[in-house]
Amino acid sequence: MKNYIHKTAMVDKKSEIGNNVSIGPYSIVHSNVRIGDNTIIESNSVIYPHTEIGENNKIYDHVIIGSDPQDLKFDINIKTHVQILDNNIIREYSSIHRSTKEEKPTNIFSNTMIMSNCHVGHDCLVGNNVIMSNMSMLGGHCMVEDNVVLGGNTLVHQNVRIGKLAMTAGGSRVSKDVIPYMLLGRSPVKHYCLNKLGIKRYGVDGEKYAVLEKAFKKLRKGDDLDSIQPMTEDLQYLISWFSVKSERGCHSFI
Repeated sequence: MKNYIHKTAMVDKKSEIGNNVSIGPYSIVHSNVRIGDNTIIESNSVIYPHTEIGENNKIYDHVIIGSDPQDLKFDINIKTHVQILDNNIIREYSSIHRSTKEEKPTNIFSNTMIMSNCHVGHDCLVGNNVIMSNMSMLGGHCMVEDNVVLGGNTLVHQNVRIGKLAMTAGGSRVSKDVIPYMLLGRSPVKHYCLNKLGIKRYGVDGEKYAVLEKAFKKLRKGDDLDSIQPMTEDLQYLISWFSVKSERGCHSFI
């Protein structure tokens, strides 16, 4: 199908534009950008060089993707990039910065919604089915795993990991890792219970959910998880998550 590119938009000839792509008024697409089929870019957005955007993405007004990292050590002549996969929604005034290493992009996976005024710092990895609520911000080198929900105005320190199916309360200041399946909130922030609704929506119920309840109780006491039975897939993932070295340590429990 034919593309729609507004007459005031600026699209570099060295960019690669797929089929049925729409680029709105005053948006700028720099050189060496790839945009996949059926992607919509609204007005006044800027896509910087070496950015890859997949199919079926909706990018709203005044979005900045692929601009320089906010890192004083970074050499701006290095060709680093942002990679965004498919079916994502990126709302107004959000920014996603390119990585600091050529071999590893700042990465947004698929089916994620980034609400207005959010920021994804350099070298971040944002997984599938993530929701970043309004004004959530990720410092550099953060990892947000699948099915995470960040409440509005969540501020995440650099080098923090947030495990899958975790959720943060609005206004959380996250300076350490967030354990998978948990709710994090209060002031100062701590893990206070399982993300019950999110876990069950994902299809973890019955005995599988009971195992996670046992794991929560043991983690709260500081006990080891290996004695829990049965050894479900979710429990295996949780144990393996703790086996990865943390740059920041984990938030404690209420």
